[in-house]
Amino acid sequence: MTALKSVLLAAAATVAIASAAQAADPIMPVPVAPIVPVASAFDWNGFYAGARVGAENKVQSDTDWTLGVEIGVNAAFDMFVLGGEVGIDYVFANADYAYAEATLRAGVLVAPEALLYGTVGYGSDLDSTANVGSGNHILAGLGAEFAVTDSVSLDARYVYGWEQSNDAGTSDIHKFTLGANFHF
Repeated sequence: MTALKSVLLAAAATVAIASAAQAADPIMPVPVAPIVPVASAFDWNGFYAGARVGAENKVQSDTDWTLGVEIGVNAAFDMFVLGGEVGIDYVFANADYAYAEATLRAGVLVAPEALLYGTVGYGSDLDSTANVGSGNHILAGLGAEFAVTDSVSLDARYVYGWEQSNDAGTSDIHKFTLGANFHF
């Protein structure tokens, strides 16, 4: 038994010495991955201006083409965006006229570069006394805006306008526009 005790004692001493030696070795440091800056998300805050094309359909009339400009301002709060906008369109109709609108919008960022929003406001053909345009309207609609560069976005919007004259319903409008905005 003394031989067996000697072998076990020698094995235990070897394990103890090896463990102590391993514990004394310095721990290899893990290399730290370099920090790569993340591309900045589109900044929806601030002023913008742009151009748009579209179509306007009066309920009891033909569809007319539009060409216009807009300016506005946004304020982003986390994933929510609030804003206001004014725009004017030249409407190519039998008797051409200008149509101006002032709207407010509220939306949700579904991605850092994609905004879905609702809009409400007021629009006027600026010549309702001559009865050449479509009249004055309460406006409500939906839109989507997508950032394509750091300062340019594309916008698509549908708006319905309720006529506010005595002939309510006869001059309601459907308006669809596509536009590009430059954000400052």
